[in-house]
Amino acid sequence: MARNYYADFRDYLRVLEERGKLHRWSRPVNKDSELMPLMRLQYRGIADDQRQAFLYENVFDSRGRKHDIRVATGVYGSSREIAALGLGCNAPLEIYEKWRNALAKPIEARRIASAPVQEIVYTGDKLKAFGVTGLPAPVEEPGFSGGIRATAPFITVDPQSGVRNVGMYSGHFRGESHLIAGIAPVHHAMLYHHRSAASAKKALPVAIVLGSLPDVTFVSAANLPYGVDELAVAGGIRGRPVDVVQCKTIPLEVPAEAEIIIEGEIAIDRKERGEPFSDYPGYLMVERELRSVIEVTAITMRRDAIFTAILVGLPPSESNGISRTCREMMLYNFLRYSCAMPEVLEVSCPEMGGGWNWWVIRMKKSHPSKPKQALHAASGMDPTSKMIIVVDEDIDPKDPDMVMWAMSFAMQPHQDVEISTGRSPLLDPSAHSLMRGREERSFPGAVGCSGLLIDATRKGPFPPVGLPKKSYMEKALKIWQEAEMPKLNLKTPWYGYPLGLWDDEDDRLAEKVVQGEYFQHKEVKGH
Repeated sequence: MARNYYADFRDYLRVLEERGKLHRWSRPVNKDSELMPLMRLQYRGIADDQRQAFLYENVFDSRGRKHDIRVATGVYGSSREIAALGLGCNAPLEIYEKWRNALAKPIEARRIASAPVQEIVYTGDKLKAFGVTGLPAPVEEPGFSGGIRATAPFITVDPQSGVRNVGMYSGHFRGESHLIAGIAPVHHAMLYHHRSAASAKKALPVAIVLGSLPDVTFVSAANLPYGVDELAVAGGIRGRPVDVVQCKTIPLEVPAEAEIIIEGEIAIDRKERGEPFSDYPGYLMVERELRSVIEVTAITMRRDAIFTAILVGLPPSESNGISRTCREMMLYNFLRYSCAMPEVLEVSCPEMGGGWNWWVIRMKKSHPSKPKQALHAASGMDPTSKMIIVVDEDIDPKDPDMVMWAMSFAMQPHQDVEISTGRSPLLDPSAHSLMRGREERSFPGAVGCSGLLIDATRKGPFPPVGLPKKSYMEKALKIWQEAEMPKLNLKTPWYGYPLGLWDDEDDRLAEKVVQGEYFQHKEVKGH
């Protein structure tokens, strides 16, 4: 962490651009039909380490309206490197300790009197004239999306206890003056704050923060325990207080350096039907459930504001990248520190599992019982995980080919695999039949869903990994580079190493063969 944390969102974009991680689109782009398809091409066709954030500087809509507000997408989670930079780290593996330090040393938010995010204020008649479609929210899946939305940190406060929550939710645009709340009943804003407001028979104030610094975005997506102040944890990440300012129309405080704030109130007695939208499993949500209405009371913003659009849908997408990063930080911290398991070296929650459904834990096995301990601890941390795999320390958990290798040759299903029941499916469509009126609709019923726990670590000595020794591979690499061959992206392992079933005599024989002495075999009498 060589630099101080970013001053604001624009400072962060500047650093992304300096690192070659931001592409500016100056050509006109239709937000309803072109903007997200362009981003989708990158997710489907470019490797993680080559992806960039996009800043669209010339945005219009299908009605011909030119937007003065620019649109940024992919700025938080489009790659592991971008996520690390967003957390103030120079490399992805640094995020684990950064997260641990932020949890251990939170810094309370600091209130200030005025802020850039309130340079322009729309209320009353000005708000009616501007409307929520004055914000250039893009159509995420043209041809399938049933509307537009803003996915961002939502800030609410329990009206009785005063506990603040910052959660990553969606506000679906339903009219020029209102949204509907894309907040699941089990999420803190609805489970605690909305219920508390309903008992007091008052609407729940809510602030939607667009263009926040990445620390605020990540703490909002991290599912921290209820009662932990997410803004204080964000302060721990940035190493200074998050400056907050009082909203114009509701009794909430919001990050002062944000780009745009939507102020409003979540009704306690009014709901509207949702329309199809894509979510993290990669399928359209078509149930059209009734959701609570958010009445917009104000929109405030910086001059020359930037709208942040977080693409949610088929992985890889930005929402999956954010979820992946949050799950990895939380799971690593839980296993290594809360469960006192220093053997845990790294965790990976692949994008294609949505960041939720597939976890791989790399660990050094100090005792045969440790893999099972890690599996059960991880399973207990979150009831939504579906597939948890433990691998040896030499297996890269981010490389699906190596994880498959471990599962193929380091485990036996009858003794190394467990099925865990009573799990929560969240939005997993395999748990919910969409065929109305069919008997299958009741499945999985009262027992919940299931998860798979797999110990794919080696259970004893193994033969060497079948690759040349490191010294020979290093020499070959030097020759490759001197010949100016194409740049290599070497995967681990890229050289062989022993795993127990190998001794000095085996080593001697192999070295003799390298020297051209191919026939070193000893005669065995009687044969």
